[in-house]
Amino acid sequence: AAAGKQPYAYSYERTHTSDVFARDFADLPAGAVDEDASVSLCGRVMTKRMFGKLAFITVQDATGTFQLYLDKKKLGDTFKAFVDSTDAGDIVGAKGCVKRTDKGELSVFATEVSVLTKSLRPLPDKFKGLSDVNKRYRQRYLDMIVNPQVRETFAARARITSYIRRYLDDRGFLEIETPALNAQPGGAEAKPFETYHNALGLELTLRIATELYLKRLIIGGIDRVYELGRIFRNEGISTRHNPEFTSIELYQAYADYEDMINLTEELIAGAAEAVCGSTSLQYQGTPIELARPWRRVTMADLVKEKIPAFDFYA
Repeated sequence: AAAGKQPYAYSYERTHTSDVFARDFADLPAGAVDEDASVSLCGRVMTKRMFGKLAFITVQDATGTFQLYLDKKKLGDTFKAFVDSTDAGDIVGAKGCVKRTDKGELSVFATEVSVLTKSLRPLPDKFKGLSDVNKRYRQRYLDMIVNPQVRETFAARARITSYIRRYLDDRGFLEIETPALNAQPGGAEAKPFETYHNALGLELTLRIATELYLKRLIIGGIDRVYELGRIFRNEGISTRHNPEFTSIELYQAYADYEDMINLTEELIAGAAEAVCGSTSLQYQGTPIELARPWRRVTMADLVKEKIPAFDFYA
């Protein structure tokens, strides 16, 4: 702002995201410049390297990273002003043609550069990263910037919930929102969060489950119903247990537990295929196979397998 520039742009028109940019110019050979191409990309500055009258800036957007190739000959007086005022964390935009460096790095050969949003605080050290677990969970936005795999997890979760809704909707289930404020908690054994309704003068709680209202909908004549909703339980907290979380409950009239088993198998195997491209997954180094059919066994038989001498029915 002191330089007479708007530090927070209202909008920026881009032609490519980083993944589309890489795909569209995948065949450009090392050392070549496509002068006929005209591209416009934007994102967050992650690193900046200066080599006299050249600057190389790594920029990250929602789909990956790309490089800005800045040459003082091409940018003129804009070159120094831009590199001097740009820091890691800033959001920038660049327009120009396309160049692949001698080392094979696909780059925007910039003819025009802009600072779109000035970052007031620096990013975490690029070598140490963001390793404090507490800080990662309390400042998720920062965690997402420096750890791209976290953004991938968020995206995968969104695709999973989208698939679940499509699967159930296609089978005639209705998603219905039930009250989050309850006069009496029910549907689970958990300690609720308590609140007070001023207008009604009522002591209320946030729901600890969606079960009871969904069952009332079955009674009311809706044969297939579900809710993907937030649940609140005023209990312990850790990186593995959150007092506010999402659950899915679904109910189907004229069906038994075998129908629910079949539905569960189809739903989970289908979600894995849709989101991960396969039912064969790895979790913390352990292979997991989600393809149907799953093994079906009673709790009593499982206990018997592990503790042969234990009589479950005694």
